[in-house]
Amino acid sequence: MENTEVDNEPDSKKAKIQSGEQPIRCKYFVQRKKRYCKMTVGVGKEYCGEHEPTDRTIDPESGTSDRIPCPLDSKHTVSAVKLEKHLKICNARPPAEQKPYIVPGINCTSDGEESEPLPPTEGVSGVKLSDMPLEELTTLIAKIDRLYDTVEPLIKEQSPRHSILAQELRTEHYGPQTLKHLTQSSALLGLLEQYEFLQNDTTFVEFGAGKGQVAYWLARIVETQLQNCKVLLVDRASHRHKKDNKIETREIVQRVRADIADLELHRVDLLESTKRLVGIGKHLCGSATDLALRCLVRSRAKSAVLMKGCLFALCCHHRCEWRTFAGKQFLLANDITRADFECIVRMVSWAVCGTGRSRDREEDESYDNKQDRCGLTRLQREAIGRKCKRILDVARLNYMVQNGYEAKLKYYVTSEVTLENVCLICVDK
Repeated sequence: MENTEVDNEPDSKKAKIQSGEQPIRCKYFVQRKKRYCKMTVGVGKEYCGEHEPTDRTIDPESGTSDRIPCPLDSKHTVSAVKLEKHLKICNARPPAEQKPYIVPGINCTSDGEESEPLPPTEGVSGVKLSDMPLEELTTLIAKIDRLYDTVEPLIKEQSPRHSILAQELRTEHYGPQTLKHLTQSSALLGLLEQYEFLQNDTTFVEFGAGKGQVAYWLARIVETQLQNCKVLLVDRASHRHKKDNKIETREIVQRVRADIADLELHRVDLLESTKRLVGIGKHLCGSATDLALRCLVRSRAKSAVLMKGCLFALCCHHRCEWRTFAGKQFLLANDITRADFECIVRMVSWAVCGTGRSRDREEDESYDNKQDRCGLTRLQREAIGRKCKRILDVARLNYMVQNGYEAKLKYYVTSEVTLENVCLICVDK
């Protein structure tokens, strides 16, 4: 019997397969993953297309040229001579036909909010804490301490688990990263169950769905325990190896490719046949959380569907932006100005940036006691970073309360699982 798989391969690759020769891998070292890139390279090359050095000149013999950032998405590169072809097939290209639920910038600000320009002498987005006068920085830290003392009692621990992931969490060969994400998903689904969000005739919307891990397990619950429910995944990017593709009952799942900033949720066709809606998000970086909250609040005002509530794990506060931040009114009412906000979103990194020490120096206590120019030790800076995060979270909580929800903040997993362990739960009153 002929090997059709080999026959369908290009001649250069077919020769390697038949000879048993190992393909040459890219020589680029991925620092974040502490390993070399696993992509194969072309004949006579050392790097894959993505990691080919950009300063190489055009080869007159081969006609190949430098790679340039893609004009549609600078996160990836493309060969300059193939740019025209790439723009026609790039996953980041805008859709040929605008969907009715896409309205550019609709969720960036709330009704009645002013987006006044900030004088250049005040807190600009490029502010560096190291450039701030010492007196201003210490005054801001004192203000943060006072405000945190009033909001800290609002945050309680509540970390249930959902039985749908019990067997998966017992899988022995999973590494710590996989178990971490599964534990987070189990806790979030457990909270959905505890707050009675898991009901019949409900559409669950996962914002920033990515590869759809949470949506996958949610769909498993829908398949086995609920009736007439759907799962809608919202993400602005196109992902490979999506987990939701493994869901057997395809009609209960739909994916919408949209930036949350532009999404009018009540216009999505899937919601026309549902009675209630629940929003969920496991990894909505910074301002994406604010956009999702506004999206739900706007849809609640314009739709007959009951916006039952939402559950968002909160993270990446350093990526919050003043223009889109949902809790501005709370901050301003508590004497936190826009300039203060720009500093706070930098100070939040003190809570999660690690010790900065090598493994050999982990036990070096003198490092923890070393003081910065404000007289703060590393542990004190870490505590201030956490306070900044919680203040931003309470500001969002206040926004949802002002818009008719009963809102709570919970530690949904322990800090050993992840330092980003707080979630916002909102229930329609």
